[in-house]
Formats: sequence, structure tokens, C-alpha cells
Amino acid sequence: MDSRPNLLPVPWIRWQRFRIDGVVREAGVDRPLPGLLVRAFDKDLLRDDYLGECETDAEGRFTIHFTDADFKDLIESQPDLYLCLFEPGATRPILDTAVRDNATPSEFFEVEVPPQQIPASLRR
Repeated sequence: MDSRPNLLPVPWIRWQRFRIDGVVREAGVDRPLPGLLVRAFDKDLLRDDYLGECETDAEGRFTIHFTDADFKDLIESQPDLYLCLFEPGATRPILDTAVRDNATPSEFFEVEVPPQQIPASLRR
């Protein structure tokens, strides 16, 4: 006689994958802004969901990956994305983007930072 408990098979959970690509440049001159921290959030009524972060590369580009497990709830199936840009080590963002409602699994952001908001460490 087998003494192991009867276990029901658990179906594989398949999370939907999301990707945010983008580039951060100085407004008006299209100069890339390397070394900025980009954080992605899902806008909610009570508390926004943190989705991930990445530092911009030498060309100002970034990529952030996340799944619907990071934001999905009973009433939300697509994220309402926005980005916050930070100088490394800073606690206050230098810029927040507008919210992109009901984002698709692959989004591209072109972020232009006004010259007066660029950290001194990145000014030429």
C-alpha cells in the first residue's frame, strides 16, 4: 500500500511578461543622458506598484523587465505605467513622466529632460 498523500497536479502558472525600452535625452539638443536611474511604476488608486529599475547606458538607453505578477489585481489586468528619473544616490526624482494608461506588453519611452532639471554631474 502506498502511504504517500494524493496530490493534485498544479498547472504551470504563466505570468505575462512586460518590457519597457526607452531613451533619455536632454530636451532641445537630443544629447543622451547616461548614468541616470530609471524606475518604473504602475499607477494605482491607493499605492503605486514598483515594477523595476535600470541605469541608462552611454547612449541614454534603458530596458526594464517585469511580469503581471508585479501589478495585477482583481480589477487591473494592464499596467498604467510611469517612469521616475533619479540622479544616482538621490531620493527625489529629477523628472516623472506622464502616466501611460493600459500599457501593452512592450512599450517604448522617449524621455526629454529640460536642461534646468539635468543634474550638475551630467551637464557639459
